[in-house]
Amino acid sequence: MLGTFFWSGLLPGAPGTWGSLATVVVFAVVFGIHEVAEGARLAGLPNPSEPGAFNVFYFDTKVMVVPWLVVLFALGCWIGNHAPADYGRKDPGAFVLDEVVGQGLALLPLIGRRWDDPARFSLLGLVVAFALFRLFDITKPPPCRAAERLPGGLGIMADDVVAGVYAALLVFAGTELQLF
Repeated sequence: MLGTFFWSGLLPGAPGTWGSLATVVVFAVVFGIHEVAEGARLAGLPNPSEPGAFNVFYFDTKVMVVPWLVVLFALGCWIGNHAPADYGRKDPGAFVLDEVVGQGLALLPLIGRRWDDPARFSLLGLVVAFALFRLFDITKPPPCRAAERLPGGLGIMADDVVAGVYAALLVFAGTELQLF
């Protein structure tokens, strides 16, 4: 269940894309989308990204996210060691926990720096982080390909971590330039 990220890796077509998209949706629910929060404010409704409103999974800082990504990475390495026997391939498509961690890294720069700003993500920022991570995950620029050759679950997870770091660096640059 965890390796397929609650079965998103079993959806037809492109399992890695489904796993990444599921991660974006989880982050959007947890942190709120700026446009949704602003629309709610203008309509006089509770801000969906404030605790006690609609969002029961509210986190205040990225300090809460990094440990979760580390735990998911460790679990992914451990579960990934069994993936070849379970699926009959070294890096099975249905195993998308690697995409979850990589996409999570790509989304980190979008989490607001101001602790009093509960509405973190712009819709454009989410789309850019998703697209950049998928681009780097699919094209595997160096050293992604080398990381993929590491043994066992570490090899399954490592290439997506590198792709996530590449995407995070570009997303961070975009936030610094206030593009989104």
